[in-house]
Amino acid sequence: MLHAAQADFFYNASGSSVGRAETDSSGNTRYYDKSGSYIGSARKSGNSVRYYDKSGSFIGRAETSGSTTRYYNKSGSFAGSAQTSGSSTRYYNQSGSYAGQSQTSGSSTRYYNKSGSYQGSQRR
Repeated sequence: MLHAAQADFFYNASGSSVGRAETDSSGNTRYYDKSGSYIGSARKSGNSVRYYDKSGSFIGRAETSGSTTRYYNKSGSFAGSAQTSGSSTRYYNQSGSYAGQSQTSGSSTRYYNKSGSYQGSQRR
């Protein structure tokens, strides 16, 4: 069993729980849906994170350099990116078009779509 060093809880725009993530002291994360069922994991190594589904199959990776994170699908094709500046992160799709942003304040992050509509939050 994973001994969580940190737990994150996810909520939709209405405030209903949609899942949680438990991260151990090595930075490895296990994801659970709102009913508590395991749905996948992320394994960190240096500036890279590899993502796996609930059966352990590789589904993609993220590579961070400075304030930019680039995401790749399981075949290695570029899938999008994120650019962080201070407490704000802007997300871009694979063609480079703006897709939305997040704002962090304390232990809470709020997510917005490209039109600026609130989509949900993550809380520690």
